[in-house]
Amino acid sequence: MKIDQENIYWLFSASAQTISAFVAFLITGFALVLNMMDSLQQKDETLEDIHTKLKTGYYKKIRALAIITGLAIIFSLGMVYLNGETCQYKPHLYILTAVLNLTAIFVGIIFIIAIINPDRYKKAAKEIIKEDKLEVSTETNSVDQATFMTEFINLEKSVREILQSKQLYIPFGDTPKMAYSFRQMINALNQNELINRMELDELLRINKYRNLVFHGHQDKVDKGMLDKVKEAQRIINKIEK
Repeated sequence: MKIDQENIYWLFSASAQTISAFVAFLITGFALVLNMMDSLQQKDETLEDIHTKLKTGYYKKIRALAIITGLAIIFSLGMVYLNGETCQYKPHLYILTAVLNLTAIFVGIIFIIAIINPDRYKKAAKEIIKEDKLEVSTETNSVDQATFMTEFINLEKSVREILQSKQLYIPFGDTPKMAYSFRQMINALNQNELINRMELDELLRINKYRNLVFHGHQDKVDKGMLDKVKEAQRIINKIEK
């Protein structure tokens, strides 16, 4: 069956409008997702590292989608402009433009799937742990998450008791005094010279790992990180209440 060239050019014209509208709706929805993430993070700062990781990945996908979409629209409009013109490269441009259009749609769908993926937090947490080398556990060098969390809760309780006894708190909006996060509490210890900078960095590292373990639903935890929690507990215990 012979394809009418006018229909082909009409298809390219329609595809430019369709793809631009598709990406516009996608970006609008993405902006809403970002607002929801920011709102959720304000209520739970333990999500900060994971949200940063997710936003970085989303930005890379959006950038790739924007570039591909821009090229697809330019080539589609270019094919419409060449309607009626004689050009030996037209067959190749047909194929290239069609590929760009299909790629833009495909990348857009992949981006939507990435945003709604229910395992995105778990995946992001695992990637951060691997990238930051926060864990080097093996089957013989790991403990259950519950064991790690129990030790961390004991550490958090000890830090809170120190702050209570010394009446040291960092103002944080309308947050009740006893609702301060672990990060805020150890910052208070450091600002009042109860722990040094190296100890603060180690506690921040432990806190980051705890957040990743919790939100990433990690079943196994590196035993070395558990030992670091116990060592941090000994440091906190040395502070006079």
